[in-house]
Amino acid sequence: MNFVHQKYNFAISVGVYHDGVGMVGLIYDVMTDELFHAVRGEGAYLNGKPLVPVKERPVEQSIIGINARWLVEGKNPYRIPLSALVRDVRGTRSIGSAAIEIAYLAADRLDAYISVKLSPWDYAAGLVLLEEVGCRASNFQGNPLSLLEPGTFVAGKPRVHKQMISAYLGEEH
Repeated sequence: MNFVHQKYNFAISVGVYHDGVGMVGLIYDVMTDELFHAVRGEGAYLNGKPLVPVKERPVEQSIIGINARWLVEGKNPYRIPLSALVRDVRGTRSIGSAAIEIAYLAADRLDAYISVKLSPWDYAAGLVLLEEVGCRASNFQGNPLSLLEPGTFVAGKPRVHKQMISAYLGEEH
């Protein structure tokens, strides 16, 4: 959608998995010429420069990537807990590209990223990046993500991920 409407904020995202384990993740932000890449066990990089492990922040000091639509859509069972989370964080952003927002989390530009419905091809490459910098990703109940079907998605620095799952998203809503 960003490519068609904005001609900006779109990416090429490729994840290579072997027996369900992420081995290589590549996210290329075409318009900014930023290539985020990671190889399992060898670190994550932005345009060839190493990304350092992310810096922890509590939820109250965090900036999260989230689509505002999930906060107002009445059929969304997570609307109320997501609204509470947004109330408590320092700020929110919506770039509109899951791959870019996940790459920004890996690069310490965001503290978390949340989506109510995300497909595996949107996050497969990003999961490899996140693992290499020490971030966590799961569904809203804290369970591992499926690489075969869409679902809820929450990723963040370890402390903020744990806070989001336990305080906002982990219970059935």
